[in-house]
Amino acid sequence: MPETSDALQAVHDVAAGTAVLLDVRREDEWDDIRAEGATHWPLSRLQNEEMPDIAPETRIYVHCAAGKRAEEAREILIAHGFADVINIGGLADWQNAGGEIE
Repeated sequence: MPETSDALQAVHDVAAGTAVLLDVRREDEWDDIRAEGATHWPLSRLQNEEMPDIAPETRIYVHCAAGKRAEEAREILIAHGFADVINIGGLADWQNAGGEIE
């Protein structure tokens, strides 16, 4: 499960361009508010085995609204060959770690 330090590291890595932040919330949630620099890929797409166009060795930080969907997404991504996937929890965890929203 998510650790505060993971969200802090995510903010740093995404800003540095060394990792991808994947938002797995629904479209309406994404339209309302989102983390700056995030890529939107709803959990439903992952559940349908539609994988994002991200190199398998790329570090991926995944978040949803609170962390439960992000954990399911993390497990799906790992099962499909993505080696470095970290659940940072919810959008509030990103914000609390200093991440910008838009």
